[in-house]
Amino acid sequence: MAFSYDNLNARQMEAVMHKDGPLLVLAGAGSGKTTVLIARVAKLIESGVRPWNILTITFTNKAADELKNRLITKLGMDAAEVFASTFHSMCVRILRRDAELLDLPKSFTIYDADDSLRVVKKCLKNLGMEEKQFPPKPLLGSISHAKEKLQDPQDLADLADRNGDYRMKVTARVYAAYQKELHEAGALDFDDLLCETVRLFKTHPEVLEYYQNRWEYIMVDEYQDTNHVQYMLVALLAKKNKNLCVVGDDDQSIYKFRGATIENILLLKDSFRGLWW
Repeated sequence: MAFSYDNLNARQMEAVMHKDGPLLVLAGAGSGKTTVLIARVAKLIESGVRPWNILTITFTNKAADELKNRLITKLGMDAAEVFASTFHSMCVRILRRDAELLDLPKSFTIYDADDSLRVVKKCLKNLGMEEKQFPPKPLLGSISHAKEKLQDPQDLADLADRNGDYRMKVTARVYAAYQKELHEAGALDFDDLLCETVRLFKTHPEVLEYYQNRWEYIMVDEYQDTNHVQYMLVALLAKKNKNLCVVGDDDQSIYKFRGATIENILLLKDSFRGLWW
């Protein structure tokens, strides 16, 4: 199916025509960023890139489905082979294949927020701590923020000792107990899906290389909403081929409360020299 680029302006076509090497596309809301991303996929396929060697990442299942549907509408069924996914769905797929390398069951359970809160309450009870003194929801939020920074319980405990932060020290204790409970249950929470995938890539380079070879071209929509662990996933996957395109709006981030940081855009300059601006 022929793809038309007639609706793109000159600057958008610059981004679409850029094939190899890192690419950063910054533009405001409603400026056609996703349209550019879809056009880049079309141009890559036209240039001979196999659809299954293209990975596109966005932030919600709805957005991923809409992206895939728009690709199929514009490009035909070839686009069905493009892997369009959220970070979490991508990581679930990766971990299901190689979970045993991390001493996890392939049939691991994924805990939602309610499950996680229940575990935190159990940990508080086992540690002899009162929920009134240490409210479970804020504790769970602090554990989540630590995971977004790839901090394990010992990292948090060491930081608490250096800062003389009693509440952080308590959080580290609960965090350690929480992880023990999850491991014994053969479960991962939403943050673990990303953290464990990073750990898998770092401890088993052959697994990382498998996915680097599979996804030669990587595109990330709404990149301004990424946090540190998501940045690490993207950086690791793109390290070999360096064919990374990130699309975002540096004035807009809806996930700042979840650790999203515009610094991830600045980090790309150091990780991928020669970034196109």
